[in-house]
Amino acid sequence: MIARRLPWARYQRIEDRCTAEDAATPTTWGTPQLKSSGALISQPQVGGSSEAIWKPLFERAQDTKRANVVCMKWGTRYGPEWVNRLAAMVRRNTTWNIRFVCFTDDPIGIRPDIECQPMPVVEFDPKLGRHWPKLGLFQKNLGGLEGMTLYLDLDVVVIGSLDPFFAYPGRFCIVREWKDPHLGYGNSSVVRYFIGLESAVLDRFYATSPEEIASVYACKEQNFLTRAVDEVTFWPEDWCPAFSRTCLPRTRILRYFSKPSRPTAGRILVFYGAITPASAMVGEHDPNKRLRARRFPRFTRHRFLPAEWIGEYWRE
Repeated sequence: MIARRLPWARYQRIEDRCTAEDAATPTTWGTPQLKSSGALISQPQVGGSSEAIWKPLFERAQDTKRANVVCMKWGTRYGPEWVNRLAAMVRRNTTWNIRFVCFTDDPIGIRPDIECQPMPVVEFDPKLGRHWPKLGLFQKNLGGLEGMTLYLDLDVVVIGSLDPFFAYPGRFCIVREWKDPHLGYGNSSVVRYFIGLESAVLDRFYATSPEEIASVYACKEQNFLTRAVDEVTFWPEDWCPAFSRTCLPRTRILRYFSKPSRPTAGRILVFYGAITPASAMVGEHDPNKRLRARRFPRFTRHRFLPAEWIGEYWRE
């Protein structure tokens, strides 16, 4: 952990108010720039183009049809059944040869045919939030893995073939964040990268002050990650729909009386905020996922009609 204690009262945690001006604030390791293709370049490559670095690894994966799929489970928020369901969904929805690995601090209850490895170590101040262990995925020699790797959050639901995620060209691919997309941030629920190529992410994290992470990146791991990698390619917009934006009406009053609709397109359904696949199936918010206390308590957890159809996908 960070030894120097911070006068944290001076640094208000910014949940949803990261502005374009903040995003453009230069760091000590360079300012990202948008390419005409929509990809982000955070740092110029030394000794050759970025494509020359990742393209051979990408082509090797296409030839062998082999890739890793990884997830992370730490703490008590998600039980082993979430890992088991995710692994089953992956295996049902790809023709590739997959090595599925769960990095966890507690493998009890995870099916024996799922490879479990210890959580990679990431040192961070807990006041930055709880999601920073994800940066450990970018360590060199991660768990003895190599090559193309797809990371999935435990609370996503696979609703279509995953094969295109392995065939889509790019060095580092991520979902474009739905809120304020002009800022160029990603949502790290679905990330594909190559083991060892993004090891500078951790170096840049340790070189960036907690004050800057709070004020510029809103204490959000995915904001920092999007800026800290050398190049970003966003997945096609319709591949990873968000449940809250795609399946529900925008107004809360209409939501209360509405049954969530199935996405008409998409491959991975992403959940964020206080909704999970489990809570959506019963039409509620998950109180354990609320980031901050409410000023006035609500007298019911009901938010919309149950989305039972999620259970057709989200199963072992």
